Amino acid sequence: MKQSLNLKLLSLVVAVGMSMFLFTIGSSAAIQYVTTGKHLPENTVIASVNISEKSREEAVQLLSEKVQNWKDNHSIVVKAGEKELTADTEVIQFDVVSTVEQAMNTTIRDIQVTIDESYMKDLKSYMDDSLAAEFSEEQFIETLKRDAAQMVDSPLTYVAYDFVKGNAASLFESIGGQKVVIPKETSMERAIQLFDGEELEDGTVFSFNRLLNRDGVYDEVSLDVLASGIYGASVKAGMIIQERHISHRLPDYAEIGMEANVDLEQDQDLKVYNPFSGDYLLSVSVEGGTLEVQWVGYPTTSDFHVQFLDREKISPKTIIQYSSLVNNGTFNLLQEGEDGEVVSVYRIDRSLSDGEGEFISEDYYPPVARVEEHPPGSEGSSEENIESETGDNRSNSEDEEYSAEEADGEGNSSDSKSLEKNEDGIWEVVPDGESK
Repeated sequence: MKQSLNLKLLSLVVAVGMSMFLFTIGSSAAIQYVTTGKHLPENTVIASVNISEKSREEAVQLLSEKVQNWKDNHSIVVKAGEKELTADTEVIQFDVVSTVEQAMNTTIRDIQVTIDESYMKDLKSYMDDSLAAEFSEEQFIETLKRDAAQMVDSPLTYVAYDFVKGNAASLFESIGGQKVVIPKETSMERAIQLFDGEELEDGTVFSFNRLLNRDGVYDEVSLDVLASGIYGASVKAGMIIQERHISHRLPDYAEIGMEANVDLEQDQDLKVYNPFSGDYLLSVSVEGGTLEVQWVGYPTTSDFHVQFLDREKISPKTIIQYSSLVNNGTFNLLQEGEDGEVVSVYRIDRSLSDGEGEFISEDYYPPVARVEEHPPGSEGSSEENIESETGDNRSNSEDEEYSAEEADGEGNSSDSKSLEKNEDGIWEVVPDGESK
């Protein structure tokens, strides 16, 4: 009897245990069914849309609204040189339903995207044949799908040359060039050896002086000729000029607004920044006495043109000096005056709709004063005794040097000084009895 009771109790315990086990398993299965089968898990975010604990239908609706809104406000733009192709985002297909199913059953939260094949055919047909042959369609599609899946707020704008297979030098073009007539007896051979083929990577700075050796001996004229060529090519290419200097007098070989002067000892450098996504090579060559400098690489989407505005000639002042050695009624011309000049340089990107000019520089070359020597008897009676007031008001060291020798308030100048030409061909004031 006692043994029968124990068996009944054991059976009851086993039955209760089995019931609890089955209940636990059933509850877990039910909870899992409700959680993953009916609603999305917590912290579920797809394309910046929070669909945590939403039902399948709610999640699909929210994502569909986000996709449509994004499509309505975006487009795809691909630039290739001066060409530009704009396409509607309808060529991008979003599979919202499959994306939600994937999120309910896995931990993957990426929205599924495909690209219409017809778009790729249109894209490559508008490219030049050489570019289309080197264009990596697979790389572009993957990039476009990734950006579309993130539904970025910025425009979907691409440069076709960023998707070229490898380094296709056959596609390189000149994006800006400048020609400079080489002065006689000036050799550009060493300068070309130093600078031809120099590479300017994207986001880096080209420094002219960096390629020179401080202990080296160089033909200064050849360096300035090359610097002027590089500067002009850089402005026309759309590079950003970080440092540039000009001469006190515009050299005969240089075009006003396009001149650059470098001096290694004085740390006067020419520095150019590359703002483009591609790398560019400096091409330097000479043909028929003319230096040609170009920046060569993949074409940009810009169309830069240089404008020279407010160009003005500046008449020189006249300096009168008196000497008893000059006969009455005559005068000696000690130095012929030279006009100065000023110009404002602007750069316009014609590929932009606004066409607004970018100020580059104002180049000013001061005039050279005219110097005359008159007899003392002409003081106060000759029209030449009056200094010309047509000169520019800007001050410079040479103007100040001349003004120190102009007639005093009574029209007299010092009898103890005279003008003599120095080794550089510049007239300087020298006390009587001394010689430069």
